[in-house]
Amino acid sequence: MPRAGVVHALLLLFAALAAWAPDACRATHNITAILAEHRDLAEFSRQLTATGLADEINVRNTITVLVVDDAHMAAKAHALPREALRHVLSLHVLVDYYDDAKLHRLPGGSAVVSTLFQASGDAPGSEGMVKIAVRRGGRVVFVPQDVEDNARADVFYVKSVHEAPYNISVLQVSAVITSPAAEAPSATPSSDSKPKNSTTADASSSKHGSRDGTHTAPSPAGQGASDDGEVSKQVGDGGDRGSKKNGAGGGGAPRGLPFALAFLMAVIVVVNW
Repeated sequence: MPRAGVVHALLLLFAALAAWAPDACRATHNITAILAEHRDLAEFSRQLTATGLADEINVRNTITVLVVDDAHMAAKAHALPREALRHVLSLHVLVDYYDDAKLHRLPGGSAVVSTLFQASGDAPGSEGMVKIAVRRGGRVVFVPQDVEDNARADVFYVKSVHEAPYNISVLQVSAVITSPAAEAPSATPSSDSKPKNSTTADASSSKHGSRDGTHTAPSPAGQGASDDGEVSKQVGDGGDRGSKKNGAGGGGAPRGLPFALAFLMAVIVVVNW
């Protein structure tokens, strides 16, 4: 075959590989399909779909979903407005992989894990974190970071529903995990609630004070950085394990492009040789 024909054929192969490789790295699970096999989890599945969380779960490569049976889920679903319910359900989605075996071999008997509530940016400070702890007798409990241990009834691990290491794990818990921060009304302002010249107005008020004579003190530089640093230290170590096999927990950048570029370089060397 003439050299031009060889190059053309190799370039077509390269294009096919470049298109296929990113898809091969994406998550392949479907949380609603998994829960469809369990009739007592139908309400939880329905609310994941209604709040849009099912789609967010399905695009993540490393995830743990803590599910609740219909008897406990129905009452909470009807008691909360949609946005608060979404936040509460987000507390049940750990952005790390935990299965039955890992729950019972936690280093030091506990771990603090980030949730989808924290990852979304809706949770203030570290209030979207969940502590997993092993109590006496081996019972595993889940406690939101902003709830005192003695101020709530334990939500404990019941059983494993589905495990696909280190992609997705679905674990049943005894009740709905919630917190004051998750159930709080949304404080997000509407897009037109601020005047167009708000930047100028804020700058002016910081220099001259408000109209009533009071002055607004700027926040100290770097405030909150130490809190974030402390939170990052507490997050469990399972993410490293999952990321080595599946990429970043949030879907990550496609790995197909570096592979395709390496392939193209090899083709160029062969053709020139």
